[in-house]
Amino acid sequence: MGLFVTMSLYVVTRYAGGWGVPYFSFTSERGSHCTNDFAGYTCDPVTLADVEFFGDVNLPDDSRIVSGTYRATHDYRLDAVLEVPAPHAAAALHSLREGFGKCQPGHPSPLNPAGLTKMCVLANDTDYTASGEPDSRLFTIGTGLRKDGTRVIALAIKSL
Repeated sequence: MGLFVTMSLYVVTRYAGGWGVPYFSFTSERGSHCTNDFAGYTCDPVTLADVEFFGDVNLPDDSRIVSGTYRATHDYRLDAVLEVPAPHAAAALHSLREGFGKCQPGHPSPLNPAGLTKMCVLANDTDYTASGEPDSRLFTIGTGLRKDGTRVIALAIKSL
């Protein structure tokens, strides 16, 4: 009887996070540590694979997550700061432009500009795309280069 209870508790505590039981943890399919609550779940910190998946962007494999959080309820929000080493900094900017459009001159950056050059902000401040269709997400992405050539990227993406 004691063995049955022990095994049952083990199974419940082992898989409760994946079942969505509030306040139990689980690991996402892409390796982020996530915790359920009553409204959804939060992943903190997030992996590069999750940033690419949730942000719908392809970044170089040597990109490093400085900080990142993903929050899913009936909507989602991804906030992350990344660094891309010099050899792949240009490829990262190209990928961001493919996924989010052109740089917006004069748009406030989510990054502190101190020590950064070639600043670029990609943002959609409206709920509609250029074709007049409703957009599914709002985003502000700031990027810039450090003196050593490292590209710093700040992502803030949320669903509508």
